[in-house]
Amino acid sequence: MNILRSAHGIAVAMLVLLSAASHAQPILIDFEQVPGMGNAPGAPIPPQSRLSDFYLASHGVRFFSGAPFVAVVVHGANTPSGVQIIGGSNPEGTLTYQNSHPVEAAFFDASGTLPYVVSTVSIRGDLQPIPGTKTLEAYSLNGALLAFDTQLDSNPAPLAISAPGIHHIRMYSQSATVGFDDLRFDTPVAPALCPGDLNNDGLVDDTDFVLFVAAYNILDCADPSMPASCPADLNSDGFVDDSDFVGFVAAYNELVCP
Repeated sequence: MNILRSAHGIAVAMLVLLSAASHAQPILIDFEQVPGMGNAPGAPIPPQSRLSDFYLASHGVRFFSGAPFVAVVVHGANTPSGVQIIGGSNPEGTLTYQNSHPVEAAFFDASGTLPYVVSTVSIRGDLQPIPGTKTLEAYSLNGALLAFDTQLDSNPAPLAISAPGIHHIRMYSQSATVGFDDLRFDTPVAPALCPGDLNNDGLVDDTDFVLFVAAYNILDCADPSMPASCPADLNSDGFVDDSDFVGFVAAYNELVCP
């Protein structure tokens, strides 16, 4: 790819991002609407403090961790807003802040059946300064890491990411003691159809080309090493072959999804 074409792609991508930002409708979840449990890591999370689909119909977001829910915790002082934060759950349903069971969320339609995406997301860690870092990660529909933000735990600023096609987020701390509050994101929407955009980041670029070549070298979508959705199979015939390559090249030449 030559420099001129790369510059053109970057410029168009910036316009797409600016346009998306101008239409974004900010949503705030402060986790004060769900009854909280005591802040005792290792304690069983009571049913009333298990947060999963409580905000799904109203805000389009589902929460989970090592269990199909996260914990709403009464944190008290040093909370960004209100008195409650969220923490993770291990598979046994007990409260944990360990990195092995981070707090996670994904965006869907109101029914929880159709995956949706956002383009901006932010979250705040609790305001009790601990040595170490806290991290927010954002993933596409295909599970590709789109971006991440890592800050010192002592930094009170929100962790924030702007990237097209965010379906799934994950947050955790190095110290394994941080809870999270004040989740903000723009209105979840159905992902744009763009077959060549294999990592769902709004562009058809070199990253997608690498993914296509890897799939083309395997060919058979039934192969266990292929992603379950087999996104490189653009004509949905069960194989990644020359006919898919023709379609991919056409999208690649356009760079930006329509």
